[in-house]
Amino acid sequence: MNQRTDSTNSYLLALASMTVAIFVALSLVTPNFLSLGNLRSMGFQFPEFGLLSLAVLPTMVSGGIDLSVVAVANLSAIVAAVILRSGEYGWLAIPAALAVGAACGAFNGILIAYFRLQPILATLGTLQLFTGIGIVITGGPAITGLPDWYTQLGNLSILGVVPLPLAIFALVVLLLGAVMRFTPTGIRIRLYGTNPTAGRFAGIPERGLLIRIYTLSGVIAALAGLVVLARVNSANADYGSSYLLLVILINILAGVSPAGGFGTVTGVVLAVLSLQLISSGLNFLAFSAFARDLFFGGLLIIVMSARVLAGTLPLPKLNFMKVVTR
Repeated sequence: MNQRTDSTNSYLLALASMTVAIFVALSLVTPNFLSLGNLRSMGFQFPEFGLLSLAVLPTMVSGGIDLSVVAVANLSAIVAAVILRSGEYGWLAIPAALAVGAACGAFNGILIAYFRLQPILATLGTLQLFTGIGIVITGGPAITGLPDWYTQLGNLSILGVVPLPLAIFALVVLLLGAVMRFTPTGIRIRLYGTNPTAGRFAGIPERGLLIRIYTLSGVIAALAGLVVLARVNSANADYGSSYLLLVILINILAGVSPAGGFGTVTGVVLAVLSLQLISSGLNFLAFSAFARDLFFGGLLIIVMSARVLAGTLPLPKLNFMKVVTR
């Protein structure tokens, strides 16, 4: 029997080369691209959809998907904004927002694990549900008038160099990478995504695993909502409506298998950087936001088609029984 080889390293190397090539090309075509102001601007911009992409990663690796991450982020930001405006209990805003994200993610996991709903349908439904709850809370308009101490966080730079949102993104990258690579839960996510039936027979606690996966996704999405809230100084139920296409594109470009079983945090980071560079370059070249959406949608189809034709969907080399029994 022929065995497919693991093309992980070669794919990541190609993705890294593409990222460097895009950076060099834009630096040559647009001289102002390398300006400190533009680099700082990118450092403040991409962490929000970078965090949303990381939120989707574990769900896709498990063979599912979470289409509700943007709605979870917005609902968490709305709850935080309401608490912040109350004044007296403003310090509860951040833990409350993270709790909302965890609850939304756990609800997704319960629908998938206990009611056996397909992840794409379950999270499509909760996308509308969470958005509707956010509209009910806000009444429609955005919530503004947040305390100065919180909005200043969105523009804060560590040592005057590293934007705080970028530092938060880097911290989540390290933590999620450690979870996915070194913990039994992270390894079981990949194993379950590779073959759910074999996972059940091997004793993987399927329901508990799925709930943990989607709860993790919800917490990271809530963190993205807090970053957005600090940066734009408002909370809105329909903020970032175009981000869903972007985060799916990032994961596909990162080499995450749509069928589950494989995906790396490193790949997501490289894909985020690539698309941020492209987006910034399109801004310099005076392309409209609609043109960017058209470009990203076409790029998603091209990348998927190229990966299928090239047969480069990477597979992890793991000993199933050895890991399950850890």
